[in-house]
Amino acid sequence: MIKRALFLSILLLAFSFLLEAVSTQHPTPLKKPLSFFPKTIDGFSFQRASRMPSEVEKILGVDDYLMWDYCRQKKCLSLYIGFFEEQQEGAMIHSPKHCMPGGGWLPVEEKIITLQTPSGSIKINRFVLQKGGEKLLVYYWYQGRGRIVADEYRDRLYLLLDRLLKKRSDGALIRLITSYQAGAEKLLQEFTLALLPILNEFLP
Repeated sequence: MIKRALFLSILLLAFSFLLEAVSTQHPTPLKKPLSFFPKTIDGFSFQRASRMPSEVEKILGVDDYLMWDYCRQKKCLSLYIGFFEEQQEGAMIHSPKHCMPGGGWLPVEEKIITLQTPSGSIKINRFVLQKGGEKLLVYYWYQGRGRIVADEYRDRLYLLLDRLLKKRSDGALIRLITSYQAGAEKLLQEFTLALLPILNEFLP
């Protein structure tokens, strides 16, 4: 375990240096701003929007994002989309599994699952956090430049290749959170399937 962690740390460090060396790229904006995101998705209705503190926005370096809550029949979820026109050291997607635990929340389950969509199967991350007797179910994935990727290291590899070959490094983190109770799995899966074609209208 220690050797693997060390290897991954060295790999990420090498990736950072290489990414910095490949400096020529073209910022790629959204097709349209996330503020135009639909307020109704497959029976889920918009309830409220949240914003991060300005200092957090500055640290993340995100170009556009939304944090909206949707509800359907009293069952609610939180949708986060964070988009970067170009990723570089100090302004790139961070894995939720590194930044979400905190405030007493501890990870208790973590795996990659496969969902079947009309366009084929996709792999996304499934994450469970617990604090006391309360649990949260989290789905998240990386999306950009025509791909949906679950594994963060695979996403970094694609990022490097696309920066070299396409001169692009735009990308987004998509994250869904709901209370882990009866029907939570079905809720997130249905919302995910309805969300995917909408994302294609916004992400380049």
